Amino acid sequence: MKPLIGITTGEIVNEAEPWVSAVYGQKHDYSDAILAAGGVPVFIPFMPENELKELYSRLDGIVFAGGNDINPQLYGETPVPQTKDISDERDRVESLLMRWTLADDKPLLAICRGFQLFNVVLGGSLYQDIPTDLPDANDHELTAHKKDYTLIAHRLQLEPDTHLARITSSLQLDANSRHHQAIKTVGEGLRVSARSEDGVIEGLEHSQKTFAVGVQCHPESLAPLDEKWAHVFKTFVEHATKLY
Repeated sequence: MKPLIGITTGEIVNEAEPWVSAVYGQKHDYSDAILAAGGVPVFIPFMPENELKELYSRLDGIVFAGGNDINPQLYGETPVPQTKDISDERDRVESLLMRWTLADDKPLLAICRGFQLFNVVLGGSLYQDIPTDLPDANDHELTAHKKDYTLIAHRLQLEPDTHLARITSSLQLDANSRHHQAIKTVGEGLRVSARSEDGVIEGLEHSQKTFAVGVQCHPESLAPLDEKWAHVFKTFVEHATKLY
């Protein structure tokens, strides 16, 4: 039996018809990557805690996907003008899922926003705006500026003896980049696994969990083109399969 892999969603508003209910959704690159890796993707809408726990209990692994900014109040800060598009409801749903997943040692793959939430839930904090807080950093929104999710923005330097290095059999990974926030203080139990050339943290993992890996880039868009990223999804799904 193939494992069920939950994928977190955001609310998408149809700007042409703003009077229509928002859609719970996510880029199909996420579900495509899970299907290619041998899993069955399940998109997770917002819902009350009891029903959320019911769905969670049936999932074998969770992808915490990209999206809007996390409310800085979750890490003890006041939002700056550059922090926008906050969804307290999404923060609530995903924080619950993240805590349950970590507590049960269920496989998790955290991407972009999910990567930042991974850090925040474990007590870490974020730079709210890279150009403001890290003015010497590279352009970490190059993917958006070039309007191409497959564009390689920088090369990640991986730390030896980390899950990410072992999974990819490499100390370097090509990465796209679409984020204006970044890891500041690292959460409890987390280890830095990758950085971009300018020193910005691009990878985290929990050394005491079976598979709890996070990356700042968008590997779901690179997996069809890069076997190393495809193997990250394959390894994640393999760990979820072992739950049977």
